Amino acid sequence: MVRDKASYKDVKLQGIVYLGIAPAKTLKTKLKLGKGAFLRSGTALYRGSEIGDNVVIGVNSYLGPGNKIGNNVRIHTGVFLENVTLEDNVIIGPGVIFINDPYPPCKQCTQIVGGAHVAKNAVIGANASILAGIQIGANALVGAGSVVTKNIPANSVVAGNPAKVINKTSKLKSKHKHSLLK
Repeated sequence: MVRDKASYKDVKLQGIVYLGIAPAKTLKTKLKLGKGAFLRSGTALYRGSEIGDNVVIGVNSYLGPGNKIGNNVRIHTGVFLENVTLEDNVIIGPGVIFINDPYPPCKQCTQIVGGAHVAKNAVIGANASILAGIQIGANALVGAGSVVTKNIPANSVVAGNPAKVINKTSKLKSKHKHSLLK
């Protein structure tokens, strides 16, 4: 189901996908989808987001308003994003949650709502939780199930609750660099 009048001629939709849903504050903003985007069934994509070229979004993912998604990004199944920036070549594992409100449901705190920023080539493992306003550096790797409460330096491997630096990506045995995304 497409609910926006914008043209999505170079976008592939699989099953029922909700595009251009308009929350109250984004009625006049548009949804921008890049060429070659592939959206799977059950995805809800709100107005006020910008999605780059060759982005793949998995089944039952929710992308609220205010997201900026770079090129060649993979967002797996069951992901929740609002006000998040994902730079190019980022991989988000299934079930990852990006929290954009540090004090829910505090109606007086709406001025400090803000999502995370994930730099290029970062990978976030399944079921990780990323708290509001977190910066994840380029080439970082977040382990599955981690709870990220502090900024992550570039080229770091983090894991745990709370997530802590346990290694550098340059020291990992595998030298895989997202070759399938290029």
